[in-house]
Amino acid sequence: MAKKTFHSISPVRRSILLVTTIALIVVSIFLYVTRPTDVDRINETYLDTIKDTSILSKNINTSFKQNYQVKTYTMYGESLKLYDDTALNKTDDLMGANLILVNVETQEEINYTFGSGADEGIKTNQLDPGLYEVYVYDHFVKKRVYFNKKVHMEPFETVRRNHHVKHISMDADTDYLDDYDIHLKKNYAFISVTENIPKADTVDVMIDPCGDIYDTETNQVADGLTAGDLTEQKEAYDFAKKVKTELEKYGLKVQLTRSEDGTPSYSGRNGRVAKGYEHKAKIFLSVGFSQFDTTEKPFLLVSPHTSGVLADNISYIMQKNGIKMDDTQSTARQIHEDGVIFDGYNDENDKYEVWPQLRESGGKAIFAGRYTSSKENQRYKDNPGMYGIYFQFLNGEDKNSIQYYQKNKTKIVKSLAKGIAYYLDVKKEGSN
Repeated sequence: MAKKTFHSISPVRRSILLVTTIALIVVSIFLYVTRPTDVDRINETYLDTIKDTSILSKNINTSFKQNYQVKTYTMYGESLKLYDDTALNKTDDLMGANLILVNVETQEEINYTFGSGADEGIKTNQLDPGLYEVYVYDHFVKKRVYFNKKVHMEPFETVRRNHHVKHISMDADTDYLDDYDIHLKKNYAFISVTENIPKADTVDVMIDPCGDIYDTETNQVADGLTAGDLTEQKEAYDFAKKVKTELEKYGLKVQLTRSEDGTPSYSGRNGRVAKGYEHKAKIFLSVGFSQFDTTEKPFLLVSPHTSGVLADNISYIMQKNGIKMDDTQSTARQIHEDGVIFDGYNDENDKYEVWPQLRESGGKAIFAGRYTSSKENQRYKDNPGMYGIYFQFLNGEDKNSIQYYQKNKTKIVKSLAKGIAYYLDVKKEGSN
């Protein structure tokens, strides 16, 4: 039997076939154009992505015999920490405790041990997309974590990795799962993790070139230190730009806190740390001349409210690349690696740090806006904190220090950026 050709089909059937084909093409184009994109999904929580929601009622209990109350939390860098006391300057009972996250869908458990530092909590960047219940082992008894009041954490965005970020949110509310006919008896904590593209205005690293600092108490601009023909305001700015260029090779988004001739302070809406908070930066890297007469080689100053692991990573990579770090072994505040020391306190009782670069950039975890001279930053006292580092790359009072810096500037810049990338576990774009 001979096959029918399109032209041998009757005109009526031919018209029907043509209209049907066109309709299918139009519908296909419409579905393609209107499909959900990364931009459409940018504000989704993991609950919005679950197709079979029956898994929720199957795996989530509405009440528990063993419960553990927490009262507050902090975000610092990419670290989420819970506390059973609102007074963060005291030793917390959760320090050293084993915290367990249970994936609601897979029932996989992830264990964390909280340290004393603000950076020693849940490593949010390591979490796979999912909805997690939170538990803690208290005297070897597994207890469900709940808050004493309702909590809806503003969604947090991790650092860019391969052009994507994790969006983290935490909720603790008896009404949290009401839409799924699950009615919780307490404000049980849930952590939601999704993966998507970053928001356009978020920044990974904020670099703060020292010098040209407006002093709100004297209403004068502090030009900065000098080192022979070098001035801190110009050299720190040039150094910061070079570090920015290097970090961007790792796919990170980086901004500076000031322009070449800018003179912002560390306080207020137009201040240096304000820019970091505005763009939700995760690292606040301040760079400048040494503030100590006895130093010769580069070193890093970090908050005593942290473990200092970021600075340790930087120091390790810099030394591995042949950069000599200052000998801080004899310093009482020296921590793990050479060239890494803790900041001091203005007062041992209140635990407010000396350097505003570290104190005011750390949000709630490091008591931003609490010190007497930083009341203009009170609006940031409950904000997620940026991981603060104060890198002092030369001593203007020491000729050997100046010569070492000038001879090794390029290597110092690249090693500093590589150390940050090493800590963040990001690789240069295009590398395997």
